Amino acid sequence: MQLYHWEPNGACGRVMIVLAEKGLDFQSHYLDVLAFEQHTPAFLALNESGEVPVLVDAGTAMNESSYICEYLEEAYPDVALMPRDPRERWEARVWQKYVDDYVAASTCELAWQALEAHTFRSRDRAALDASIARIAMKERRDAWTAAVNGYGEEQLRRARERLSETIIRMEADLDRSGWLAGSAYSLADVALFAYVSYLPRVAPDLVNDKTVPAVMAWLRRVKERPGVKAALAMSRRPEPFATAAPGPEQVRWG
Repeated sequence: MQLYHWEPNGACGRVMIVLAEKGLDFQSHYLDVLAFEQHTPAFLALNESGEVPVLVDAGTAMNESSYICEYLEEAYPDVALMPRDPRERWEARVWQKYVDDYVAASTCELAWQALEAHTFRSRDRAALDASIARIAMKERRDAWTAAVNGYGEEQLRRARERLSETIIRMEADLDRSGWLAGSAYSLADVALFAYVSYLPRVAPDLVNDKTVPAVMAWLRRVKERPGVKAALAMSRRPEPFATAAPGPEQVRWG
């Protein structure tokens, strides 16, 4: 099994945590996405969108972190990360879709603006534009151009609005059971942890012990799990949630 990944945050963090929680051995291929290593011909042969993570198992290259995690759950079920109860499984999948549709993009926007935008403004713009121009997919070229130019106030306001709604929903679920999908830790918790871990740093007014004590207690509890510790220890930076990259495009709200 081989995993092509960046830091253990966001989409890569989800898959890395699941692999560690299940005790699965894999060969790590680290790609520095801030140096555009995910857009080299060798990696594009695995995933033409140039996005990480990609898991290769039994000769098949798989992308999309939610579906990779579901694959790992079904292919390697000895350590279960989905509830047995059908309603709780539904809850876990609803949370995963919510992460894919709203949380991922919104968190990446706030995190990029807070943590990386200023460093890219100091880079040689002509060289940066040339690197972006070499990206194969227009969608990713546009995403990088927008990020380098800096997100506007309205875009960041909408991202905060989405995340505020997320945190309110999380607080209610965690108050009820301590976990996001029933009575046990699941893929729902993994999915949210990989993004919400950014928020005490980049949106401390939204996520702190006073406003959302259950969310903060949950973050600390998940971070202490041996599998999560093992995944986070694979970071090549002092803190995986102190760096960010442009994320997926926002899903349009109605």
